[in-house]
Amino acid sequence: MRRIRGKFTYANVVATLALFIALGGSSYAALSIGGRDVRNNSLTYRDLKRDTLGGSRIKESRLGTVKRARNALKLDGLTAQRLLLKCPAGTLPTSDVCVEVAARPPAGYSTAEGICSRAETPRTPGRRLPSYAELRTALNYTEISLAPGGELTNHIYPNNEPNQLNVLVITSDGGSVGLTQDNDAFGKAFRCVADPLN
Repeated sequence: MRRIRGKFTYANVVATLALFIALGGSSYAALSIGGRDVRNNSLTYRDLKRDTLGGSRIKESRLGTVKRARNALKLDGLTAQRLLLKCPAGTLPTSDVCVEVAARPPAGYSTAEGICSRAETPRTPGRRLPSYAELRTALNYTEISLAPGGELTNHIYPNNEPNQLNVLVITSDGGSVGLTQDNDAFGKAFRCVADPLN
């Protein structure tokens, strides 16, 4: 024992420890497997470490909804279908507005504009008379037919009479126009337009 104790120096102890560490490290390296050792598509999800795969390697259709995102397809409790813009009943979509299918009885411009502005309020913001382009598009691309005698638009022009206006009227399905006075005595049929709502 005295002989062995005499040979224990600091340098010998450090060298012996270094030898054991080196041997242990190489044996660990020999037992671990790298990416080159694995064939493509040969591992299952149980063989993989958590959070190691990227999006291009994941089949999204197999993923469920994240627990904290169960309401992700809704906005304030409304589904995407409920948020789509739709035309109200009795109207057809055209030129980014909803045009009433049936023409209303003849009236002057001011009366017609008042009737449209109060339509379906307070549930909706109300309606308005169509522009020339909106009404002509509706006549050309939907099953809407022009009322006899023509229909009012929202285009108005000064009249020679004081405090009077002339109103542009579409007089044919092809888009011919005429003018009428803003007066119920010269009233024309009209239809209102509404903005699409969800």
